[in-house]
Amino acid sequence: MRFDALGLTLSGLCLIHCVAIPVAALSTPTLLGLLAGVDTLTHIALLALALPIGGFAFFSSWRRHRSSDTLIIGIVGLVVMALGVSHVFGHDNEIILTITGVLTVGCAHGINLIRGHRGSDGNGDGSYDGGRTIRNRITDVTEI
Repeated sequence: MRFDALGLTLSGLCLIHCVAIPVAALSTPTLLGLLAGVDTLTHIALLALALPIGGFAFFSSWRRHRSSDTLIIGIVGLVVMALGVSHVFGHDNEIILTITGVLTVGCAHGINLIRGHRGSDGNGDGSYDGGRTIRNRITDVTEI
């Protein structure tokens, strides 16, 4: 759960960075020329942080809750971030791909944090009861 909090914090910082750089470049056009090489290096460094932190957090959550939804959402977000940073779809699409990936990863971390606080089945203790539904639990109580 701590890795999800760290991942969510880094996602927020990355989002602020991705929005602040274009705004600063529009405000001061000469700044864009100065940041051109540094910005790509910054995105690579942030991706290098996001991959192990996100991968560990999403895999740990999957092991704990046996729910693959956040694992899939998180991996998709990391892949979209990597596509943006690598300029596979061109330099012009870097910002939109990176922001989309960061938002997706942030959502997955947020879901993991919520799930960790209330438990995947809503029982409040963070435990997992094997995927039993509320109907199954009610049936168990009425059979006693």
